[in-house]
Amino acid sequence: MKAMKKLMAMLMMAGMVFAFPACGSDDDDKKIQDPNEVVTQPGSWSARGDKLTYPRNYGAAGYTYQEKWIFTMKDGVCTAAETQITCPSDMIAELTYQEYQNAPEKGVTVSRNGKVITVKYTDTYIGMDKETIKMMFDMMFGGEDM
Repeated sequence: MKAMKKLMAMLMMAGMVFAFPACGSDDDDKKIQDPNEVVTQPGSWSARGDKLTYPRNYGAAGYTYQEKWIFTMKDGVCTAAETQITCPSDMIAELTYQEYQNAPEKGVTVSRNGKVITVKYTDTYIGMDKETIKMMFDMMFGGEDM
């Protein structure tokens, strides 16, 4: 059973890595460094009430993105999951939002409010326990324990 959970977690991680579109920009007001370099800062887990959160930052081509994963837990099991991605500009947020609209993903709803893209998951993570979610994210992003 434990091996099956790990296998499922790894398969889901692989799917998520390729599911997220890359934000891009043709803004002239920011210097683009190495466009192929992606710099990530591992997040750290926190819990408050029934919410489990994992905020992290990452950067690409001289821009910084803030990402916050929010899991609503009940009796140790995830009942709702979403990601809030704060893009560096409204234009990049619009491009990212359009990318999601052009390639819709099953079990995901996407909305935009200014620079913030919110991705809500209706199947992924739902029913998973806290430890499985943490294991997946720690493997993907190198997070720290609470």
